[in-house]
Amino acid sequence: MRVLFTPMAWPTHYYQMVGLAWAFRAAGHDVRVAGHPQLADPVTRTGIIAVTAGGDYDLIAGLAEAVKVRDELAREWNVTGPGQFPPDVLRKLLDLRMVPHIRAAEDMAPDLVAFARGWRPDLVITDPVMYAAPLAAAAVSAPVVRHLWGPDMSRKVGLPGNGVSAQEDHRAAWPQELADLYLRHGAEPAADIAVRTLDTCPESLQVPGVPHRVAMRYTSYNGTAVAPQWLLEPAERPRICVTWGSLTTTMRGPEAFLVPRVVEALADLDVEVILALRAADRERLGPLPERMRVLVGMPLDLILPTCSAIIHQSGAGSTLTAALHGVPQVTVPQIADQGLVSERLAGTGAGIVLDGDNLGAQAVQEAVRQVLDSAAPGQAARRLRQEMLDQPTPSRIVTELEALVG
Repeated sequence: MRVLFTPMAWPTHYYQMVGLAWAFRAAGHDVRVAGHPQLADPVTRTGIIAVTAGGDYDLIAGLAEAVKVRDELAREWNVTGPGQFPPDVLRKLLDLRMVPHIRAAEDMAPDLVAFARGWRPDLVITDPVMYAAPLAAAAVSAPVVRHLWGPDMSRKVGLPGNGVSAQEDHRAAWPQELADLYLRHGAEPAADIAVRTLDTCPESLQVPGVPHRVAMRYTSYNGTAVAPQWLLEPAERPRICVTWGSLTTTMRGPEAFLVPRVVEALADLDVEVILALRAADRERLGPLPERMRVLVGMPLDLILPTCSAIIHQSGAGSTLTAALHGVPQVTVPQIADQGLVSERLAGTGAGIVLDGDNLGAQAVQEAVRQVLDSAAPGQAARRLRQEMLDQPTPSRIVTELEALVG
């Protein structure tokens, strides 16, 4: 069987798919990953063959511009959340949110459809917002399977094709440009474009009502590295991991890099701190206090087993990785899905949410003391870990997906 994966143009979205891609290869199937050219290197580093499609349009830059406009409107209306916008302004924001995805689909469609017609995949597994993927599937009559990357943000905000009908939610209406693109390629702009939805979130973390949900155990992949021997040694003090996803600063600029504030707050606590950062982010930090060290490009999988807590910006990958290791979390959401992720995590009891716009040392210290000194966050984190381990492994899911092809 030939299986085509189509992640969004950001490496961490592909990383969520790696476990299933490996499972298909281990089962003897042929796998390709098609996406924006910037994904080629991250994909090939995982041992999977990459196919590039499009590249003239920068989706991430488009999304960043949409966030900028949203922030400007928020300041204009003096609101703190999408639900507080007047209906006409909210409609404008949702239309604006779709523009980058439409442009990305238009950019990728010619290459992706041409590849599909040549390679002829039997199954297409796609990111919820990869709107070019169903066009490739339609070209070869292959079923589409949606692969979530955390709590179902696309359906939550009413993006079309993600299992919400226009009758249920006016936001789910298809933009005319996107509908026209689908019709030109013989694809149906339906309320739900997928026959199954693969979900690596445990139910307690997920938004209720995921359509055609197939639970699958989360496979943590954060890149490759050489494991430092000292990470295997027990920490003398509570060890706190601090990490910050690159998408946050890409979307909102350098001012969204809040690690210096976190470092200042933790310097007064009797803890050991590991800063898991990119090289570019390391350069934003000055000299560090004692008991703090930086690991550049180190996978969280290697760091978290000896940690008592983690502080991060609430990206879905970081959240699920920490949850898989049973580590209590302190989150500082700033963009896109991060607010939803933090809200769902806090609901499990395994996380505490802080306000990034007003992040002070006292708030950070109080949150860390709570996750370290109170038994409840640790207990909730262990329950969440067990819930994740109880979900079927990717290798078992391969068998279920094989049946879709017959």
